[in-house]
Amino acid sequence: MSMKSCIDACDEAHRVATEAAIHGMQHGGALAEWELVQLLLDTADIAETATDFLLRSSRQFTGLLRVTAEICDKCADSCEKLAAEDLRMKQCAEACRRAATQCRKLL
Repeated sequence: MSMKSCIDACDEAHRVATEAAIHGMQHGGALAEWELVQLLLDTADIAETATDFLLRSSRQFTGLLRVTAEICDKCADSCEKLAAEDLRMKQCAEACRRAATQCRKLL
């Protein structure tokens, strides 16, 4: 069950981080700062890759999940700074934190 939970959490982090990056670029200001957009896109990519590794039961998933958890935590930290003003960033912070937690449960 924990592998399915991790797949679901990483899949959600991929979707929400992608949506948050697009949202930020559309709205501008602090939401569109390159460092944040880059982190959101990096998070989306690593979460999608983690999902793929788990879906195919790759034996190489341990190192990838460690990195995924680290990047998701960084993204959650950045999104939390904007969460009070922006619901999309709040949702992203929550999804990324869940993904990081689920990845660590499989290590």
